[in-house]
Amino acid sequence: MWEAEGVTCTYSGPEGESMIAFPILSEEHAGPVLNEIVAFYLRHGPKKLVGCWSLDPPQPLDLGARLLARGFQPGWKPCWMALDLHAVRTDHPRPAGLSVYADSAAASVKGLPYSGPNGAITAERFPDRMRRYAAALDGKVVGHSAVVLTEGPYGIAGIYDVGVAEEARNQGIGKAVTLASCLYARERGYRYALLNATGRRMYEQIGFQWIGDGSTWWLNVPRLAANPPTANLIALAEAIGRGDVDALDSMRARFSAEDMRAPMTNEMTLMELAVDSRQPASADWLTAQGVPLTALVAWDFGWKDRAARILTDDPDHVNHRFGEWKITLLHEAAYRNDVELARLALSARPDLDAKDTEYRSTPLGWAKHLDRPEIARLIEEQSGL
Repeated sequence: MWEAEGVTCTYSGPEGESMIAFPILSEEHAGPVLNEIVAFYLRHGPKKLVGCWSLDPPQPLDLGARLLARGFQPGWKPCWMALDLHAVRTDHPRPAGLSVYADSAAASVKGLPYSGPNGAITAERFPDRMRRYAAALDGKVVGHSAVVLTEGPYGIAGIYDVGVAEEARNQGIGKAVTLASCLYARERGYRYALLNATGRRMYEQIGFQWIGDGSTWWLNVPRLAANPPTANLIALAEAIGRGDVDALDSMRARFSAEDMRAPMTNEMTLMELAVDSRQPASADWLTAQGVPLTALVAWDFGWKDRAARILTDDPDHVNHRFGEWKITLLHEAAYRNDVELARLALSARPDLDAKDTEYRSTPLGWAKHLDRPEIARLIEEQSGL
């Protein structure tokens, strides 16, 4: 663990997990400090992603644009939730044939979200402070969870890796494996459990309460080392993220139209950075330089007619994959619970069997998991289910 101008960072070797924890930076010092942090990780070469976690709103407000300019990719939006283990609700239906039991190998089962060696180092070094649970339906493992018990005066249990195979969802299995971890923590004398969630509904049914939101960004250091951004590109990307058209005009001569269309180190385009930073002025500036719009970019800026024209002119555009999880426009509509966007995507006859790379789930799977009944119904109608 080390600090740069008050920002706490961790490094646990080339094979371990690394993190930049909740930076609070001034506008004046953010650039130099982030350069120092990135240089540190480049020297040490961790193979796994380096995560940067922030509370909302971040400090400075353009922290995200500064990170993306340096090679980070946007992550998910954590929803932190807490549970008083004395008030946990356990009266939930579960399918016949379901068994939940401690199993340290559950994370190695293929097809489960968050499968892989998550938590392996903690389990090896602190076997008395971590337990993993598996859920088996009729003998087949279809879900898992993990709990890590902290030391110190607060008595906090962290709940991790709650995942259920797509074909077994919406039956109460997620609640069952979450409860197993929570009840184990209570048995060990812990009072509170914490987690960050992709969706609140299931956890609220157990008794968790929302306590705050945040943002994450992730740095692929080997990819950064293979294609580091230049100082000029960092300056251009930061100006895009600020919507600083005067600065963009002053830098215009340094870049060709091809440069502006090319993916950045993090595989995002400058246009996608403009969307992530909510800067329509930057999007207009890029369009004036010959950078094409995508349907999602147009939609995000409220240019719905332009989004529809893009799909009309190129229907296969609806199957374009984007983001680190390689999702489609229809996945994104389900994630946002945007029924109108889902209707637009479905009008282009998308591939309904397309699966993302993180959860290995179709748009319908996302809609059901996130409790988007209207979008799920629209997808089922088009697929003939």
